[in-house]
Amino acid sequence: MPNEQNQMKKRYRVCLLAYSRVAHVAREVVRELADSDIEYIILESGLADEQAACVEEARRLGCEVFIAGPAGAALFASRYSYPVISFQVSDMDYLNAIRKALHQGHHRIGIMNYRYAPPLNLEKYEYLMQTELTELVYDEIPQVYEIAKKTVCDVLIGPVVVQDAADAAGKDSLLIYAGKEAVRDACLKAGDLIKKMYDTRRSRIIAESVLNTTQMGIVVTDTDGVIEFFNRTMQNYTGLGLHQVSGRPLRDIFSNVPIDSFLKSGYNQHDSYHLINSTMMRCVFRRIVVGLHEGGVLLTFHPNPHNRKKDRQHPVYAVAPVYKLEKVTALSKIMSHIVRLCRQISPVEYATALVGPSGCGREELAHCLHNASGRANGPCITIDCATIIDERAVETLYGYSHGKNTTDGLLLTASGGSVILKHPGLAGPHLQAVLQEALTVRQFFRPGMETPVTLDLMFYTVVTEEEFHHLPAGFRRLLSILMITVPPLHDRKEDICPLFSNYVRQQMPGSRESIVNEAMERVLTTYSWPGNVVELRAVSTRYAVLLKKASSRTARYRYHILLEAIGEDLLESDIFSQYSVLCQRPVEQVSSFQEAVQVLRAIFDETYEETAARLHMSRTTLWRLLHK
Repeated sequence: MPNEQNQMKKRYRVCLLAYSRVAHVAREVVRELADSDIEYIILESGLADEQAACVEEARRLGCEVFIAGPAGAALFASRYSYPVISFQVSDMDYLNAIRKALHQGHHRIGIMNYRYAPPLNLEKYEYLMQTELTELVYDEIPQVYEIAKKTVCDVLIGPVVVQDAADAAGKDSLLIYAGKEAVRDACLKAGDLIKKMYDTRRSRIIAESVLNTTQMGIVVTDTDGVIEFFNRTMQNYTGLGLHQVSGRPLRDIFSNVPIDSFLKSGYNQHDSYHLINSTMMRCVFRRIVVGLHEGGVLLTFHPNPHNRKKDRQHPVYAVAPVYKLEKVTALSKIMSHIVRLCRQISPVEYATALVGPSGCGREELAHCLHNASGRANGPCITIDCATIIDERAVETLYGYSHGKNTTDGLLLTASGGSVILKHPGLAGPHLQAVLQEALTVRQFFRPGMETPVTLDLMFYTVVTEEEFHHLPAGFRRLLSILMITVPPLHDRKEDICPLFSNYVRQQMPGSRESIVNEAMERVLTTYSWPGNVVELRAVSTRYAVLLKKASSRTARYRYHILLEAIGEDLLESDIFSQYSVLCQRPVEQVSSFQEAVQVLRAIFDETYEETAARLHMSRTTLWRLLHK
């Protein structure tokens, strides 16, 4: 009875597709996982046809996220658009298989690898095992049998399908599969992903409900002041229906509401009183900032029977994104090259993919490309595939009719301008089909229309490298006729300090505290910035907030505020990660250890005794190591 109750509490379902032996390991891993609201359904899947049947069964059972091995995940991604997490076979697994093959007397060893699976480090394997290896790459399952038959290798290493092909060819084989840790990590990642997907959908539903039922009048405009949302309370205040205001400039509806001056100002929020339909209302403007770019303006209207204006507030300064190529910080050689490349391709209207780690400024560059193109006067909207319900893809992108009125979808709204696609790897099959049609046919026609609507659009796609390679091949090719690779922030160190100064200057105009001294520069360029430009912007904001409250602003004090803004524990962990010799006991690489200690002392400006305590060793031991 308790087990049945636990099963009823499971809110999410994840499907793990695996060969028989890995499926056995997966069952052990799932039994050992801490009890949670995630149910892991394990289906034994081998060849392509088996995988298709398992996916169909998993979807029937309500699974939304999948887990598979490297080859299985690559095959899955080429056929489906559901989120998939891959568990990786470790280097040690391959080395053990190679050692076993050598002990069995084999000298011509072949390792089979799926073309779109993560690449193997063959050179390292050959060096460690002192033997020659042959990588055999296949695109489809049937090719495995043909390759096994033709290769001169006398033993093949790979998954179950490779073992079957080797048996058919009369050759020896060794099975390779992921261990418990790899399967456990994949299960935890899949659990985190499905919860994030649920939270995103839930937040959107709540937001829509709150906006429409609140007692405040709410209006949302785009960055040009065109009305996108007009809630029911506002309709009651004004007597205007949604069809009368949707898609029209706010200035045409409320000529006395200063939307244009607010858009041009640097303020993040503005509060004033205006007469709306014979009622004096308090109107609060708030700039919508989504990630790295502006998303328009949120206006809230509050009736005020006393006709009393609120005291003016001081302007709130925020870090603004860059939407002009000439304003992109590009002192580093690699960013200078990217800006030149953007200038060259901005007039060319081919779908462009901006590939790079999260937070590195891909979406900001996409806006810059739009503003540098001939479409600069047109709209530029961002479509986050993770937030679109797949069953409503057609309505969301192309629009829908309600009564005598018609609401345009996102693609029709953006026609004449550009679309920035985010998280295309999370697009469901319906959404992916609609996007592929928009990229190829570029027309939309619904019953009742006299002629098709032509979609005049430019597509920019922002993806991580991993997400890009997991997109179905056809979809990936359509999105990346042109491609720009955006490097992580730590690969363009010359840009870090100017970016930090610029962000601080935006929040503290006219202040000299945005100047970066030598000690601060050392900290900024030593830290590896795993969160890239987004993290740098957040650190600069914390730094400015702390500095505004500080009674002293000396160079040394500003240096310590920067350490606090980054987080001393985070900075220490990052340095230990970069210099693994600091954790080595006993210390064998003395010269590397001495160099790492100097970096540690320079960053934290501390004594030898403090450094020894940080390294968990005695001061005498540290002194001896540094003077060897």
